[in-house]
Amino acid sequence: MEKVNLIIFARRPEISIGKSRLKNRIGKALGANFYYRNLLITILKFHNDERINLKLCVTPDSALKNWSNSIFPKIERIRQGPGDIGEKMWRILSKNTNKTIIIGSDIPNITSKIILNAWKKLYLSNIVLGPAKDGGFWLIGISNSKKFKGLFNDVLWSNKNTLGQLIKNIHPSEKISYVDTLEDID
Repeated sequence: MEKVNLIIFARRPEISIGKSRLKNRIGKALGANFYYRNLLITILKFHNDERINLKLCVTPDSALKNWSNSIFPKIERIRQGPGDIGEKMWRILSKNTNKTIIIGSDIPNITSKIILNAWKKLYLSNIVLGPAKDGGFWLIGISNSKKFKGLFNDVLWSNKNTLGQLIKNIHPSEKISYVDTLEDID
């Protein structure tokens, strides 16, 4: 089996960046520490797995130069670029001609087994989704981005209907596969 192309979307962990809903509940410092811990745990789950080609897709773009190279120096880092999360994911998915899976860095129960299962499903369908318990999705994998232009159009993010809105953008002739429903930490 070819290596899984897995891209983790991540924010540079800082008190002032990201996870605002989480930080509003538990405080900025605890929120930043919680996020950083989850990011490290997620990277550690996949970084030594020989079956997985792992990349970090980071924001803000300045994180490429400001993020310490001593932290997982062998993992390639790429920019998310401007726009909402849909525009950022589409930019990455449309650049990759090979099968690609994107996940977030905030899914505590994610495993290599689930990622490998998603990869296998991309041999049988052109898109695989990992539903989130809150109505969104924590994983998206695509085998051919040319078939999915407009995939993220009119999707409201962080909404109980996010997954449903995404599915409406998929042509009915496309087979959708699913992996486990998991919780992502917002």
